[in-house]
Amino acid sequence: MPLYIRARNPVDAWTRVVRKIMCEGKTRVDERGLKTRWLDNVMVHVQEPLVERVSPLYPFSESVLHERYATQLLSPDRLDFEYTYGERLNAWGSERIDQVSYIIEKLRAEPNSRRAVATTWDPRRDTVSDEVPCLNHFVFMLHEGALDLSVMIRSNDMYGAWPANMYALGELLSHVSGCIGVPPRSITTLSVNAHIYEHDWPAAASV
Repeated sequence: MPLYIRARNPVDAWTRVVRKIMCEGKTRVDERGLKTRWLDNVMVHVQEPLVERVSPLYPFSESVLHERYATQLLSPDRLDFEYTYGERLNAWGSERIDQVSYIIEKLRAEPNSRRAVATTWDPRRDTVSDEVPCLNHFVFMLHEGALDLSVMIRSNDMYGAWPANMYALGELLSHVSGCIGVPPRSITTLSVNAHIYEHDWPAAASV
């Protein structure tokens, strides 16, 4: 059953979605043998993604997220990982396509465009790899002079990863909006499988 949450800020959103999964989530063992509690097609619309970004109940502080995630989506460097989101967005595939620059130029040229889109999925690699991206599809759209970002996430750890994802997406939204000279506005995530791992259930129950 799809779920829609409209939240003021990331802390409000995280608190509500974690509680919803813990109260109403179904139980499933995933393909790696890990037990999860989950809901499907969870859409979270955050009206002010750059305000109250990290809950004091979250395992990582905002300073840690800033150091680890603030520029991660904007760097094409894969380092020693199988992939990074920065690599997929800024140097996609063997062609090393810079999708972030494309989005900026597209919105500068066509403010009403519905084609300011980036993807991280690469079927040439991801159909044969065990390590594949969870955040798959990014759509930027201008509306009433401000920039919104919508992201499709195929699989989302809502307790452990969603706040970090949202923090990084906020930095990406700020970067793109600054480059085209408009204010950033909302972020919407659609988590097709929104789950919490069994080892996080005790901590999630206290959120």
